[in-house]
Parts: sequence; structure tokens; C-alpha cells
Amino acid sequence: MANPAAHLADRSLHDLAMQLLDRASGHVELAEVYAYDTTSTPVDFESNRLKSLETKDSRGIALRVVKDGRVGLATTTRLNTGSDLDQVVADAVALSAFGAEAKFDLPGHIVPTPVTVYDQATSDLTVETMVGLGQEMIDHVRAYDPDILCQAGLRRAIESVVLVNSRGGQGAYRKSSYALVIGGQLIRDTDFLSIWEYDTQCGVSINARALAEAAVRKFEMAKPIAKVRTARLPVIFTPRGVASVLLSRFGVSLSGKSVLQGSSALSERRGEAVFDARLSLADDATISGVSGAAPFDDEGTATRRLELVRHGVVDAFYYDRQTAGLAGTETTGHGYRGAETLPSPSTSVVCIAPGETPLSDMIGGIGEGLLIESMTGTFAGNIFSGDFSGNVHIGFKIEHGRIVGRVKDTMVAGNIFADMKDLGGLSDTADWVGGSVRSPHILFRELGVSAKG
Repeated sequence: MANPAAHLADRSLHDLAMQLLDRASGHVELAEVYAYDTTSTPVDFESNRLKSLETKDSRGIALRVVKDGRVGLATTTRLNTGSDLDQVVADAVALSAFGAEAKFDLPGHIVPTPVTVYDQATSDLTVETMVGLGQEMIDHVRAYDPDILCQAGLRRAIESVVLVNSRGGQGAYRKSSYALVIGGQLIRDTDFLSIWEYDTQCGVSINARALAEAAVRKFEMAKPIAKVRTARLPVIFTPRGVASVLLSRFGVSLSGKSVLQGSSALSERRGEAVFDARLSLADDATISGVSGAAPFDDEGTATRRLELVRHGVVDAFYYDRQTAGLAGTETTGHGYRGAETLPSPSTSVVCIAPGETPLSDMIGGIGEGLLIESMTGTFAGNIFSGDFSGNVHIGFKIEHGRIVGRVKDTMVAGNIFADMKDLGGLSDTADWVGGSVRSPHILFRELGVSAKG
């Protein structure tokens, strides 16, 4: 059977996947081949100068089988001869004797969701253009303050994915990604300040100058140092703060695997109002132009928007095929994998709906509090219970409705279930964080703040 989507990916990659599938099919009950080919061009600047640029190619293949009712997986990047493929089959069959009992089936047809994740302009982007943009960002930041030791990075990547299985399912797509990062360090006496701005898209529409200007604004905000007292205070998390601090707790709590194991605090709470009624959270891999999107997951299930929390109510959990089979439910199209791992439940593009409060009003209504961009050590505490705590990496003191400076030697602790039951508000706009999260600013009425000294 011809693969109708093969023209979207490397044809030779599809042929290779079919060769491996043919070798495996006669020896096992089920076989699935996941093949990938990635060309990546990173351009890196360090200490204000171009450090490296190169193009890296990687190609690999993974074979998942079900033999005597058990799962086996073998992977390789050695794809030179037929004996290399035979060895993958032998390894997958041998390892299945020690694998988990299979509780899944594979799709007989892979029908991709219409979503655009490839932009030819990204493929056509030249290294010279990337070098010029990196230098432009650095020059802009250093024009603000020549003492800033700048680092910048640009990365263009083109990935082809082919998925075929012994039930006749075939799918392929090509994805492009383009990422920019600009930042640096500013050292003054004993104060070490590190600021970073970044963005990721499928296309090349990222505004490098605007990214550098955002870094400059952050440096300007962070230069004054403000003291904060130990107390329970209002805390606003920026979209980046939400992505780096809070979503790890949401992710593990809403995972079908955690629910199945009974380790999630939400295991028995589907249909309950657990969070503030203004909070709605979905996973949506169908948004075109976003690097986290895809037409189907790594098991061939078409992607879709899945409402996980709707107006504070836990509405759904996300599953891959094996976890869904164990739980007696259906996959939600969230079976994703690494190059050498079995699929497991994972989010793709997390979207938190904005609220109704302008950020300026949110800040203006705080007499004393914090605005947090990032934290370190936030995996302290029990991740399954929703606890989070850590040191504020980049955070700002709010005093009498305005930002007065950066805080240092400060810790913040809370719990997403207790402290997100009654939020202070969500901003009326949501911003992208890389290509996998879109979030508003979120205001907690009170969190535990501890300041050294």
C-alpha cells in the first residue's frame, strides 16, 4: 500500500521504515516503526562573539513489537545495511520477554489532523542571515550597557517523521522550527544578574530586535535591588513563571499514568471543581505555526484539542495507548516518545485561557507583593501533591502598585490545589512561552514568602 503522506517527509526514510516493518511482521503479533531524520543548524554566540556554527544531521529508527503478549523496544542509528535492521528486530523480540503486558492496539489508518507545522522559509534561511541577526541582538543589548556579557543563539531545524505499523497504518510529516535566544550576565560587586529572552516558532517571523529590547527592559527593571519581608504576600507569576513553575505540577496531576497509579491528587476528582472557576486549561496540538503542534502523536492517533480543566472543574486526563488500555479507556492522542523510549502520556501545547483583568490593574492593586519570572529548585516538595517551592531566580518587588526592583535571597512556596482554589485573577491577555505554552499572568492572593535576613 502506498503511503499518501510520504511526500511530506523523506522518501528514503519511509522506504527504510517499511523494510524494517517487513522484517519484523512475520515474527510478532504487532509491530510499529517510528523513524526520524533531523537536520539542525545552531548558531551560538558567547562572550559577545560568534562561538560556533554547524549543521548536525541525525537519523534513527525505533521498533516497538508485541511478542507473546508483551512489549519489546529496540532502537538504532546504524542504518547502513540489512543486517543492522535484522539486529533491531532480534533485539526487540528478545527484550519483549522482559517487557510489560501489552494493553493496546495500533491504528489501521492514520488520518492526520490538518495543521501546518512546516514553513519553507525556515528551510531557506541562510546561516549568514542567522549570524547577522545574532550579532544585531547582541549589539542592541550592549548599546544599552556595554558591561553586559552577552550570549545569543539561533537554531533552525527540519525534522521528518515516518510512522508505519503492521495493521496498515502509515503516516508522515515534516516539521520546521526556528528558535532565538538572547541574554547575558551583568556582574556588579557581589551581585550576579542573568537575564534571558527567547522564542520558538515553526516559521521565521520572530522579531529579533523586539526580543533584544525585551531583554534590555528586563535588565533595566532588575538593576535596582528591593528588600522583601518574610510573610504571606500576593504573588503574580508571569507566563514564563507559569510555564516553568506551575505547569510541571499540572502535567503530572493530569497525566493518565499518574491517575492510573493513584499517585495524582486528582485521581478521584474528575468532574469536581478543584480550581478557581476562572481557570481553564487545555492541551492543543492543532495550532498551526506552533513548534509543539503535530498532525498525529507518536502512535498515529490524530491530535485534537483536549479540555483538561474547564472553569475550575477537572474535565479530563490525557493518555497514550498503553496507559489507556490499562485504565480501560481510550487514548487521547498524547502518546509521545523520545528517540530511544516507549511512548508515554505527555502534553504537547498547553493553553491557559486568559481572564478579564489588565496586568496594569493587577499590579496596581497590590500594596506589597512579588512578580515572579523564574525560580530554581521548584521540584522541592511532593510534586504529586501539587506542592512547589524554590528560590526566586528572577522576581520583582511590587510596592504601592508599582515595580520597584529585583528581589534576592527570597523563597516562595505554595500548592496548586490549595492556592489556586481562589485566585486573585488572570490577566486579560495570554502570551506564548516558546512553542509549547500559552498563558496569562496569574495572581495568587497569598503565597508563603521567605526572605533571608
